[in-house]
Order: sequence, then C-alpha cells, then structure tokens
Amino acid sequence: MRRARHLGLFVASVALNGIISLITIPIVISVTGADPWASMATGQSIGNSIGVLVAFGWGLTGPATIAMAAVGRRPGLFLDSLFARAVLLVPAIVVQAVVTIAIVPHAKFVAFVAGLAMTLAGVSANWYFSGESRPGRFLLLDTVPRVLGTVTGLLLVVLTDELLFFALAQLAGSLLALAVSCRVIFRGQQLDFREAARWRNIVARLGEQRHGIVATGLYAGLTPAILGIVAVTAPVALPLFVLADRLSKFVGMAASPLIQVFQGWVPAARGAELRRRLRVSGRITLALGLLAGAAYAALLPLFSDLLTHGQVAVDTSSAIAFGIVASSWVLSPYLTNVALMAVGRLRAIAVSAAVSAPFTLVLLATVEVLGLDVLAPWTVVLGNTIGMAWLAIALWQEVARIDDPVLDPQPVLEAVP
Repeated sequence: MRRARHLGLFVASVALNGIISLITIPIVISVTGADPWASMATGQSIGNSIGVLVAFGWGLTGPATIAMAAVGRRPGLFLDSLFARAVLLVPAIVVQAVVTIAIVPHAKFVAFVAGLAMTLAGVSANWYFSGESRPGRFLLLDTVPRVLGTVTGLLLVVLTDELLFFALAQLAGSLLALAVSCRVIFRGQQLDFREAARWRNIVARLGEQRHGIVATGLYAGLTPAILGIVAVTAPVALPLFVLADRLSKFVGMAASPLIQVFQGWVPAARGAELRRRLRVSGRITLALGLLAGAAYAALLPLFSDLLTHGQVAVDTSSAIAFGIVASSWVLSPYLTNVALMAVGRLRAIAVSAAVSAPFTLVLLATVEVLGLDVLAPWTVVLGNTIGMAWLAIALWQEVARIDDPVLDPQPVLEAVP
C-alpha cells in the first residue's frame, strides 16, 4: 500500500509537469510560430544538458546514496553536493550561452533565458526527495513551483505575444523551487556551512563523482549535439527533430514514476532476492518500453499535425525510428539508474556512453553531409541500440554471478553526497 501511494504521488508529479508542458506547445506555436518555438525549445534542450553537467552525476547516484544514508546525515550530504554543484554553475552558464549563440538560429536571447531555467535544475533537490522516498515533497517543493512558472509564462505570452516573458517566468519557477526545497531540507538542522564550502571538501566531493559525471555528461550532451548537427546541416528538418525529441521525453516522463519506485525496491535486496527483483522489474520495464515505442510511432504523425497545426510533417520511416528511440527513454533509465546501480556497475554505464554517443554523432553528421536525410533518424536508433546492448551485457554478466556465494559481493557504491 505504501509503495502504491508513492507510485501515485510520483505519477501525479510527472503528470502535472507533462500535461502542462504538452499544452504549451500548440499555444506557443500558434502565438509565435514554429521557428521561434523551435529555437526556444533548442535552447531548453541545451540548458537541460548543461544542467545535467552541473548536477555532476548526482542525479544518477544521489538517490541510492541518500536512501542508504542515516536520516540525520542526509541534509549534510545534500549541502555538500549543493556547494560542489554551485561551483560548476557559473562556468556552465557561460558554456550554455556560447553554445546557444552558436547553434540556435532565431531568438537567441530567449533561447538562452529558457535554457537557463533548465540549467538551474542541475542544483535542484529532486534526486534528494527521490532518495529519501518522499514523493510528496518532490511534488510540492520541486514540481509545483516549476509548473506555476510555466503556467504564468503561458498566460504572459498569450497576453503580450512576447516569448521572452514565457522564458523569464520559467526561470522564476526554477529559482522558487530551489529556494523552498533548501529551506525545507535545512530547517532545524545543525549544519557546518563553512566546512561544506571549503575548497578541499568541494574537490573531494566532485572527485567521487567521476563515473557518474562521465555517463551523465555524455548522455546529456548527445541531444543538443544531435540538434546542433541538424541545425547546421539540415535546418529545414530541425522542427521535426525538436518535436520528436520533446514528445519522446514525455514517454520517459511517463515511465519515470515506475523507475523511481524500482530505485528504492531493487537495490534493497541481495543474493537470490536481488536476482528475482531484477527479473521482475526488467520484464515489466521491457514490456512497458515496447508498448510505449509502438504507441509513439503510431501516434507521432497525428500529434505532430495537431500540435504544430500542420507545420511539421512526419513520414512513416521517421515515425518508426523515433518510436524505437522513445522505447529507449524507458529502457535506458532502468538499466542505468536501477539495474546496474543495484549491482555496482557504474563504470559500465560510463563506458557505454563513451562508445555510443560519439558513434551516433559521427554517423549522423556523415549521413546529413551525404544528403541522406531520410536515414538521419535511424542513426540515432543505431547509436542507442549499441549503447543499450553494452549495458544489457554488463548486467547479464553480473546477474549470472549473483547466486554464487563466493562471487556475490555487496555492490560497492561510491559515497556520493
């Protein structure tokens, strides 16, 4: 019953955020046009990726660390991570500005401000609330302020026809979410802020995140790099790739409550019970991923026509390819955030990203330069398939060892504040 309640609250958080985000697409496009929206959305994708870099792997390893820590130590762990991530924020914003100016074709300042709201997610507390298994806090302190910012921005863009107000409102929502989250986490705690701010402490915390940042950094940079290649080599196809990317993320968002529940359930077991939980959760995730991909491929042309008022067309080949990519938004988070974390294979996650991301980008650039635009979506499919195959093999190797009492060590997770 408790697990069902947690799932329900995580679903509520994702549904609220997803529905509001989905509603904004046709409204913003109808008011400002497809090109300004695509530029802003590209800026948001850049900011989201930069935000993952600022998070420095805590989004991947943080929930497990918080879940395993004593309740009294958790606020201090978050404080250490907050100072470490704050050090990264300023140079990250500079990088975000440079990348936005370089690849966004229109409304560059709007794209930068919209991306800044996403970048600030890198210092958010959402992973902390997942780790302490408090979905109510996740909803009220992180999701609701961001949604309020989006709704306010939507009203402003309708009233003024000015897309900048939408971006500014989303930025205000991100700042509000961070402020209220920190207030609740630190309230009544006796914390040594001075010690947390010491440079040696910050460097130590960042050093402990080496595998997490390699994996999350490469994964985060992949989407804006893909959009950047398309923007430079085939700008007419950019709205299609942006729309497909944005809608496929809704698939991942829909599956995220289940992933968050699995994050607390699967790693808690050991031995044969861990193997059983991996088998059960893996089968559920695989079925959900296949179903989501098929539904996405079938509905993408319809939703594209509806949301863009016919301005972005999707052919059958692209729909199938993007449907397969959408499946990966379900399967990949399970492999990285749940299964491989449970067996302590962080390095395998980093290696997978290091192999698949460059391969995808090189293949995509080659296809676009050769003018084979119809194959462009399939380069992303092939790259994702290689990455997930690597993860699956690593998991299979570990699962095969679990029942052997000699070869069944406790998973070793690095301490990640």
